[in-house]
Amino acid sequence: MAGAGKIGRRADDVWKDLPWKKFRRQVFRLQRAIFKAQKNNQKAKVKRLQRLLLQSRAAQALAVKQVTQLNTGRKSPGVDGKTALSTRERLVLCQRLNKHWYHWKHQQLRRVNIPKPNGKTRGLGIPTIADRAWQALLKLAAEPAYEATAGERSYGFRPGRCTADAQKLIFDNLKSQTNGKDKLILETDISKCFDEIDHKVMLRGVVLPKEALRGLKLAVKAGVRGEYTSSTKGTPQGGVISPLLANVALDGFENLGSNQWKRERSRPLIRGIRYADDAVFICKPGADTKRLREDIDEFLKSRGLRINETKTKVSKATDGFDFLGWRFRVNSRGVFKSTPSSENYADIKAKVKATWRSGATTEARLKRIESQVRGGRQNHKNCDMNKHSLWSLNHWVWRKLRWEKRRMAIKEAEKARRLAIKGKPLGAREARSHQSR
Repeated sequence: MAGAGKIGRRADDVWKDLPWKKFRRQVFRLQRAIFKAQKNNQKAKVKRLQRLLLQSRAAQALAVKQVTQLNTGRKSPGVDGKTALSTRERLVLCQRLNKHWYHWKHQQLRRVNIPKPNGKTRGLGIPTIADRAWQALLKLAAEPAYEATAGERSYGFRPGRCTADAQKLIFDNLKSQTNGKDKLILETDISKCFDEIDHKVMLRGVVLPKEALRGLKLAVKAGVRGEYTSSTKGTPQGGVISPLLANVALDGFENLGSNQWKRERSRPLIRGIRYADDAVFICKPGADTKRLREDIDEFLKSRGLRINETKTKVSKATDGFDFLGWRFRVNSRGVFKSTPSSENYADIKAKVKATWRSGATTEARLKRIESQVRGGRQNHKNCDMNKHSLWSLNHWVWRKLRWEKRRMAIKEAEKARRLAIKGKPLGAREARSHQSR
């Protein structure tokens, strides 16, 4: 990384002038080579290429940029209290990663409790910015090796995949041409997945050089400051690499039940779809759901996990089920329909109303609300929005905006009236308000 050693008053120019497009090409080329080597089961070559990537200044700079400038939670402080890094500090962090990536000392985590929809709280373990950059560097090396062998029906926290892909797969399995109205749905949810994953099972599936794997083991065992000094299980939800580790531990979960086949056509009776720790299993007539449930319990037990009984149930496709913020249902005529779930629609309305009640200026609030509504429409673009139109939300904002304008006009007119009584000259704005009355 040319110029990184000259850190001074020109630090902003040095960081800005780095060849970011060239860095991305270099990292992608190495990741592609890692992916191909893992596909061909060339273990020694995979480790050699991963070391090249971890030592690459391009990967180190991209990791720092990802956690300090691009990630949504980039301003979340760790135990050191830092919420942002200056340009000079970013360059120093790049040098630190280059010298110490293979014997990194991970600090403890900072605990933050966030509310859940059911009224309870969920604890997030947030690493420092430097530790997050190191985790992002390891993720650049470990992710292509995982993708080479990952399941095809897993869509959570994976590159090039999103919730819309899972939505399309559910449609393909429940549409009228596949007799979706005759199928059963097993909805599953894993209880405290990120907090209970067994470390040995999780790290056993991660493909990394031994020095990086040793540092990763120490990172997942880093405790929470003020609560416990060392962790014996689980992975912190605030970590950059945590979603990848959870995917590694749950790899194969969506394939459970694939041993149940329909003899006359040699097709599986059960098709699983997973997004992170949430999964649904679409069961054709003749599938043994009790046997499937036993396989799920055995799979999770081997990883130190257990099923959440309150959110796990078997229902008919005609009754409908919620998954990933959508409500899927097949009517009695066999027509498949996808609509926004009640919780998701309520969340959109709550976000818009909370934004309007914030203390920002009217222009800033409207700009933020426009972004939220546009994001909601984009997320549900493949849904039936007839009964979940956002028109009522737009009308609510318009009424609030109209009332605010009227209130400001009344306030200005009252001020102009008081000035006129005292005999003081009216300003241009007050004069217009007084004339309008």
